[in-house]
Amino acid sequence: MDGRLKTLSTYLLDTRSIILGFAVFNFTLIWVWDAGITFTCAACPWYHPWSYLNEPTLLLIAALFLRINRWWANTVTIVLAGYVIGYAAYLFSIVDDALLGLRADWRIIRMFYPYIVGSWDSQYLFALIILCCSVFSLKSIFLHQRVVSHGG
Repeated sequence: MDGRLKTLSTYLLDTRSIILGFAVFNFTLIWVWDAGITFTCAACPWYHPWSYLNEPTLLLIAALFLRINRWWANTVTIVLAGYVIGYAAYLFSIVDDALLGLRADWRIIRMFYPYIVGSWDSQYLFALIILCCSVFSLKSIFLHQRVVSHGG
């Protein structure tokens, strides 16, 4: 029984499992918030109307592939997280004064969101975390394969 408990706790406390858990929470939170919006407005939050190609969905899929921890899954994770980060960079590039816009975003986040989770900017921060974890996982997989293939 102790071996099973140790294996389970190691699996649940792994960085990739924590990221997957946060991705499920993030997706669920934003999906519920969006389901609660019943009116049409000119300034609805960025995730409304709901789309399964929005940032929380892409980050959930990336976290699922990250949890698989194979080279091809990490490559898919890098592509998805890189796309989300690239989209953020594109959005900031088309804004006239990006620093002013970022400062205004943070002011709005502090006013309307009691926590950073669920905000527009938190999606891109989470994508950066997923990207970095995937790059490090991919690097360790290739280094391990290289050591095994050289017989060391």
